[in-house]
Amino acid sequence: LIDAGLVKRIRGTAVSCHTPASSANRVAHSAKGVLHRLLPDVWVHTELHNRKTTTSWSPALSLTLRAESTTGCVWTAECCMEQGRANNELLPEDLGKRGAALLLQEIQRGGCVDMTAQSIVLLWMCLGPEDVSRIRVGTLSPYTIEALRLYRMVFGVEFKVQADHETKTVLLSCLGTGYRNMAKAST
Repeated sequence: LIDAGLVKRIRGTAVSCHTPASSANRVAHSAKGVLHRLLPDVWVHTELHNRKTTTSWSPALSLTLRAESTTGCVWTAECCMEQGRANNELLPEDLGKRGAALLLQEIQRGGCVDMTAQSIVLLWMCLGPEDVSRIRVGTLSPYTIEALRLYRMVFGVEFKVQADHETKTVLLSCLGTGYRNMAKAST
């Protein structure tokens, strides 16, 4: 995954739990309002969970967005109503705009995966076949930097890190360990 490509579609889900039924629609509508300015293929579905049989009444509102590129790269962003803000201090429209802004920030950082998925992708590269794997990421998160140190200590895999000043991204490459599941029966 070296070429991020262009964003071709955005999908998402707005979830409303123990809040008015229109809240999820308001979140989805405001997120689509921001994203439709940039891309026509935007779908944000809504889900409503209001069971009367549950004993606890805990209101929640969340938005999850996913952008796909022409080369298969995926960026995600999610946000939810902050604890203690259930009493209309945060409007659903604000939540939708914040989620859309977070997704656009991830896309602007560049790279082929978002910051939350960097460490797991690098782990897959470590465990992959005994071949060179490469990925382009945006800014390395502090968690990813610690994960790189941990992977070197546990697997003995060192990553070659090259900064690309033109695209303001980082190119990481490593030689996989060729890990195999020995418990799996072979046929």
